[in-house]
Amino acid sequence: MQKSYVLLLAGILCLLLIASGCTSPSPAGTTTPLPTTAAQVETTPMATTPTVPSWAGTWNTTWLNTDGNLTVSVVTMTQAGQEVSGNYSYTYPEEGTFTGRLNGTVKGQTLSGMYAESDDDAGYFIFDLSTDGNSFSGRWVHAENQTELDNSTLFWNGIRIAP
Repeated sequence: MQKSYVLLLAGILCLLLIASGCTSPSPAGTTTPLPTTAAQVETTPMATTPTVPSWAGTWNTTWLNTDGNLTVSVVTMTQAGQEVSGNYSYTYPEEGTFTGRLNGTVKGQTLSGMYAESDDDAGYFIFDLSTDGNSFSGRWVHAENQTELDNSTLFWNGIRIAP
């Protein structure tokens, strides 16, 4: 019986050894590194300065007078940023030659502001620049109130003759 007992213990021991061989740790393998990413950085979009169209240059202009006659004048404009100023002269038959000055502000393709002339005429204008920048169409009014420009049918148009 003792012999059976020893054989039984030897059998159990063999089974334990076999079983322990099946549960050995897995062989060392290569591990795949996790992808690394840079820390997220907040970005602020760069502010873009809107392009201001150029009104600077010499313009051959024509406007409709309140008496129904047309006046032709060359207007020379200078520009600093959105601010535009211009000078012009014209002649009324049997009345003489007069000078004028424009001062306005550009907003988009539109130049609007005031004009004043040597014969004490003054008022408001609004010009819309063409897409190619070589002509404009607009209106003017001799008035003390700029809102009267909204109803004016007096045109003032120009074609650029020099930059």
